[in-house]
Amino acid sequence: MIMMLPFLTALISAWFSWRGRRCAAMAWWGITAAIYVAWCVYHMTSSLNISL
Repeated sequence: MIMMLPFLTALISAWFSWRGRRCAAMAWWGITAAIYVAWCVYHMTSSLNISL
């Protein structure tokens, strides 16, 4: 579910661009980029629980 969110927002952005709504498409693309950055920071700073 977590990784579905950026794909869904990218799909919404593509849909707006196909409809000719450039400003809305760029806004949704910005939301997608913000999600990727937030999750990248989270995964880079969280501990990795591996039992060896």
